[in-house]
Amino acid sequence: MISLTRVLVLGIGMTALAPCALDAQACITLQVSRRGSTSNWTSRSRNEGDETTTMRVRRGDCELRLDAHGTFVVRPDLRALERVDDYVEIEERTGDHNRRVRITNKGGILEYRWTVDGANGFDVDRDRWLGDMLLAVERMTGNLAKTRVAALLKAGGADAVLDETALMASDYAKRMYLMQLFANAKLNENQSDRMLRMVADSISSDYERAELVIALAAQGTLNDRLARGVITVAQRMSSDYEKRRAVSAAINAVASSPARVGLFEVATTMSSDYERAELLIAAQQRSFVDSVSAAQYFRAVEKMSSDYERRRTLSALLDQRPTSFAILAGVLQASQSISSDYELATLLVQFASVTPVRGELRTLYLKATRSISSDFEYRRALQALLEQDRSA
Repeated sequence: MISLTRVLVLGIGMTALAPCALDAQACITLQVSRRGSTSNWTSRSRNEGDETTTMRVRRGDCELRLDAHGTFVVRPDLRALERVDDYVEIEERTGDHNRRVRITNKGGILEYRWTVDGANGFDVDRDRWLGDMLLAVERMTGNLAKTRVAALLKAGGADAVLDETALMASDYAKRMYLMQLFANAKLNENQSDRMLRMVADSISSDYERAELVIALAAQGTLNDRLARGVITVAQRMSSDYEKRRAVSAAINAVASSPARVGLFEVATTMSSDYERAELLIAAQQRSFVDSVSAAQYFRAVEKMSSDYERRRTLSALLDQRPTSFAILAGVLQASQSISSDYELATLLVQFASVTPVRGELRTLYLKATRSISSDFEYRRALQALLEQDRSA
């Protein structure tokens, strides 16, 4: 049993909120399949132990309201309240009509007052209606994730948890349920793939996405197929930091050419040169730059505006001692966009130290040196070439 004492943060799109929704006739469950605007407002205040909670959710012409004074505890089966310190009032409004229940603590006994349009009584099954309302709140908050995930695993395994998580209406609630799933079960490949598709398609928070990818990777079951799923998740992100965190968690599972190209495509979409460089260097250290992926890799390098990060990235590639002409030529072509004389000369000196500079490579090398304006750096770059010639 978890106390609902924190702020209830609500989002758009509560779908399939409860079993038997039609029997319960709750408008908040009937409205979700229809188009309409959604608005929400929540607040919570606490003053010297005196706590109040207010929640408002509107979709179309249906509104869910919750007001509480003091803390309250929901039963794990979401069918009733276990404890109420003072009172909880839950109301559902549609048009000019409303259903309301007020639960009050009277000397340790919970008293329920049910009304329809202000008159005592109720026009639908009370237990089902209240269950729908509590489930709607749970699918926004994920407060009962620990107990509910354990029950779902026992009843239907990981697929049952994934089914329920797909119905969650907030990114936070989804993460709470999936984190509990990871803590209590190891997903097979198909379940992991399903989870990644859910993260890519129905979670908007980059932080929540990255946290879930990292948790999945920690299970140690990622393969190339799942790594490509992680890359798809990263491609939906806007935060460069979270993109790198997500892809880095799966980088050891990248094996195929499509996965390598996809990784470099993610790097191309980054705006932070530092994050891009960190991701590219990690990929280079695993020999991901090959004849198939090189073109996309160099497109990512060309996106850099920082001379330092560009040189740092290309230097890390040269550290791998590439022998492919296409890759070596790509390094020299990419170097021509470096405006810093020091960074460019440093890269060229390193280039001459790792491979013979002959034929077309020599032409590209000399072309790069012509953009150096500093006499000292220009001499340094040419001296490296001359020393290579002497030792040949």
